[in-house]
Formats: sequence, structure tokens, C-alpha cells
Amino acid sequence: MNLRHFENEARQSWWVVHVEAWQRSGLTRTAYCRQHRLTRDTLDRWLKYFAGKDAARKHAEYQAELRRQKRLEAQAKRRKKRARLRFAVSTDVRNRAVQAYWAMHVEAMNWSGMGVREYAAALHLSPTSLRKWRDRLDDGEVEIDWRAHLHPSARPAVSTSASGTPPESSLTADPKDEPGARRQPARRFFSDAEKHAIALESDQPGVSVSQVARKHGIVTGMLFRWRVQFGVAQKKRAKLAPVALTEGTPATLLLRDLVQPPDGMTAIDLADGRRVFAPTGSDPDAVRQRVAIEGATP
Repeated sequence: MNLRHFENEARQSWWVVHVEAWQRSGLTRTAYCRQHRLTRDTLDRWLKYFAGKDAARKHAEYQAELRRQKRLEAQAKRRKKRARLRFAVSTDVRNRAVQAYWAMHVEAMNWSGMGVREYAAALHLSPTSLRKWRDRLDDGEVEIDWRAHLHPSARPAVSTSASGTPPESSLTADPKDEPGARRQPARRFFSDAEKHAIALESDQPGVSVSQVARKHGIVTGMLFRWRVQFGVAQKKRAKLAPVALTEGTPATLLLRDLVQPPDGMTAIDLADGRRVFAPTGSDPDAVRQRVAIEGATP
């Protein structure tokens, strides 16, 4: 090592600043040099010059031990956090809350008349989870009254009927009511014949779907679902309307040139300006007479 190079005061003052900064940073020499765009070998030579080789090695070991202790403490904190989360999820209260949450959404979806994908997209839910919980509730695997898990101040008499009375809050209940008595909304059931009759009623001229839904006390989405189920007001095929063109016009001439007879057929002009296709070799007079008798429309 050339001592004359290290005895330069300008170089000594510049490297003293970096050596002290590195000791306070807690970084490795490689990381510190990469961060400040220095050369690792040059930093090592200045460390040996300032503190000696033995002191530099002891300081590096101390920094490594300090980093190891910090890493062990972080791992211990992560293990404790995972243990707390695992214990919280495994409690029965948490499971019942999840069941009540999905039971509420399944009931709302059934009353809305929407499909799984439409309802999940509208409320930003997972369609797979919604379908899974719907199957569980329908199969009887999970039985829960989600209203019982609501806060007492948030337990109104829920009703999806369009003609039902507005729900009353338990905080403002009529004092004449018996304490603890709650009126539960009666769920209505319709047979297939009744559903079909209501769907046909909504298809009458001058009658809207919303009017029929309010008349029978059902939601509009349910009535639309019945209409699709029984094929009411399905899309009808468009019918072609005959169009008469004046003879000799550019449009008529263009159409005559565009519409060519198929293979094995020939075009025969009728007296009223129409054109029919007949097999090749047919008598034009016989074809005109046949069309006039049967009243066929070409």
C-alpha cells in the first residue's frame, strides 16, 4: 500500500466522511458503495488505513450481528401476527357472521329476480362464492336467520313486496304493540298457472309491466323473469313487405341486372312488370297463365 497516496489531506477528509456515514448507516460495504457509486476495494483500503485491518473486521462482524438480530425480531413479529389472525378466523362467531352475510345476499338475489352473474356484478361480489353459498342454503347444509345477527337498532321488518306497508323500526314501534312481538312479512307463493296468467296480463295492449307488478304485489324483476320463463313477448321474426317500383326507373333496371336466375332456371316477365323464375325450357305463356290462375307472388 502506497502511504503517500493516503497521506493526502484532501483525500483523507473526503474518505473520513464516507467511512463515518457507512458506520452509522448499518448497510453492508457493498450496498453502501453501490448506493453512493463508490468502489468497494477503495473503501476497504481506506478502512484498513483508518482503523487497521483487525478493527475493520470486528466492526463488520458487529454490523452483521446487528442485522441478524433485526431479522429475527421481524420474523417473531410475523409469527405472532399470523397466530392472532388464525385464532380470530377459527372462532364460531366469525363463521356465523360469514354465513349471515351470504344468506342475506342469497335472499336478496332470489327476490330481485336477477341471475348469479348479474347480481354479483351489480354488488361487486364473487359469482363463484355467491353460487356456492346459494347451493349450501338450498341444500340445507347451512341454516341461519341473518336478521337475528343484526344490531337491534337495524332490524326493520324487511319486505320486498311492492304493495307492502313501509317497514317500522324497533326504536319507533307503536307503544300499543306487545313487547317483543314482531310482525314478519308473509312470503307469497304463486303456482305456475298464476304466474302464466300474470305474465299474459302484462302483455296486453296499453298495460305496462310495472302496473301489473304493483297490482299483484310483486317486484318488476320477478315479473320479467316469469315473462321469459313462459315465453311471453318474445322477439318476433321480421316480416318482409312487398315494394313496387315504377317501370323504367334506374332502381328497377339496376335490380333486374343484379337479380339473376339460378342455375337451371330462366327469367320470365309478367304483364304487370313482375318477374318470375321457371325451369329452363318452360313455355312463357303457360307460366304466365299458371301465375294468373294460382295468384302466386313471385
